[in-house]
Amino acid sequence: MSCCEPRKGLILHSGAIGDCLLTLPLAAFMKRACGLTQVHFMGRLEAVGFYLRRSCIDFVKPMESVPLHRLFAPLAEFVLDDPDRLITAFVGYEQIVSFLGAGHSEFERNLLMTVHCSHSADVTLLPMAPSSERQEHISQFYVRSFAEQIGIDAGEVDVAAVWLNPTPEDLLAGRDILATAGVNPDTTIAILHPGSGGRHKCWHYENFICLAKHLKDRQIQPIFLLGPAEEERLGASVQRQFEAAAPVLRGLTLTDAAQVISQSDVFIGNDSGVSHLAGAMGKKAVVIFGPTDPIFYRPLGPAVMVFDAQAGGFEAPCPDDTAALLCQMDNLL
Repeated sequence: MSCCEPRKGLILHSGAIGDCLLTLPLAAFMKRACGLTQVHFMGRLEAVGFYLRRSCIDFVKPMESVPLHRLFAPLAEFVLDDPDRLITAFVGYEQIVSFLGAGHSEFERNLLMTVHCSHSADVTLLPMAPSSERQEHISQFYVRSFAEQIGIDAGEVDVAAVWLNPTPEDLLAGRDILATAGVNPDTTIAILHPGSGGRHKCWHYENFICLAKHLKDRQIQPIFLLGPAEEERLGASVQRQFEAAAPVLRGLTLTDAAQVISQSDVFIGNDSGVSHLAGAMGKKAVVIFGPTDPIFYRPLGPAVMVFDAQAGGFEAPCPDDTAALLCQMDNLL
């Protein structure tokens, strides 16, 4: 390797927004512990494309551009061409961590064969979740598992750090989006995100509408942030109820959402990728948990407060929960 060439590592992950954000402490650890100057991320662009200039990730590769499905072929049927897009995709990386193919012996053997066609590298496969009950945050589990596999000490893993930093352009763009929606960006702003990729993790929408009304009574400007999943799941009638209670932002890219969140004073949302985004940005965030365990999956960040909602609040309005969440938010602010 040329002395001018950066020492690079790669994380391969096919997960959604929150899943990928939870690997950022691992990326930082790889740099620090392995002496890497860059860590690249191969994933779905809609989940990780905004990492550049805002995180410890130095380059993003769209996984759709690489025929990774071939790595799942039986060993006897796995053939590499010369040249081959699979080989070139992994050239130059001295540390490769894959969350794809863990527990799949053919994938692991084929990946090792592919990488070693061009150079020698350490290849580590990590599971998306521990196989046994471990009372530690999932990001700590990733770092410790990687450290154990390469034979080094993991040390302390700070999941309470800020992992995403908006650029100056992000801050300006966030103000512009709010102004276009008729919101004064200099007011105290609460972003309410009533959605999640898992419907079972969604607090009842009427609880969010009730929150919006109480926030306005506190001179806090609520704003609903809706993604495509919420628009489809909730339908037009519910969205009109949101619009009657507060301004609604919809049709935003993930980068747009991050820019808007950069202008918020507090974020309130379900256990979702957008809540992980707000937490990793260091924003004050109240994240509503019910069926999932916050010990493992709470968002990264220094100002995340977990709200343990009653099971009934996911099926119907729950005034007691709404009042309790407001008290918790007051403590955060």
